[in-house]
Amino acid sequence: MQYFFLDESGVLGLSEKTSQYFVLTILQTRELNRLKNAIRRQKKIFHDLGWPKDEEIKGTVLHGCQHIAGVSEKLLRDRRTYIGNFIQEIINAGITVHYTVVNRLRITDNLRAAPYGVAYNYFAGKLLSGIHAGKIREPISLVVDQRHTSPQNGVPFTTYVQTRIITECDHRHAFTVRHEDSREWLGLQAADMISWGLFRHYEHGDSAFRKLITPRLGVRCAWVV
Repeated sequence: MQYFFLDESGVLGLSEKTSQYFVLTILQTRELNRLKNAIRRQKKIFHDLGWPKDEEIKGTVLHGCQHIAGVSEKLLRDRRTYIGNFIQEIINAGITVHYTVVNRLRITDNLRAAPYGVAYNYFAGKLLSGIHAGKIREPISLVVDQRHTSPQNGVPFTTYVQTRIITECDHRHAFTVRHEDSREWLGLQAADMISWGLFRHYEHGDSAFRKLITPRLGVRCAWVV
């Protein structure tokens, strides 16, 4: 069984107030328990440093944790080190990182004019097809954050990506798609942290976290020119 966890950073929108870059990330692993255990170890470290247990541990929130009540001075002072350790733990857990980066200023007119969800589905489908490339001969479980891909948000995500993988990649095994709450899925929490680290590189020129991720990079689709 192949497990895929999909999350994103940035906003794939047209408003001038949104980020310039959008990063969509998929973590791939066969070692699900190894990944879960890595996340549990890191979450315990943060909770021991005063991170509220009812507050999801996300890259963007960690980086601005001076606004979180109760965190220790040690975490405030050394948060980039702790974030780096968190990312390194994920990287060491037998995962492969695949991602798409989109410069929203370069999105074609037809995608700009399409109904909500079309561009997101398109970029996700292209990345999934690139990962599969007709070579995965076993079941796939894809878990995505329900906040961004639920059916009420527009063009259905599940049927779109299933159709692409089955037809383009000749996938003949089970391919399930689950829309879940990231607060309850350790794999989605890992994908969020990695996606944020990549986003820092493109949006802010902060490459420290991407350097940790580079050894485990797989497919990269760039839409930046």
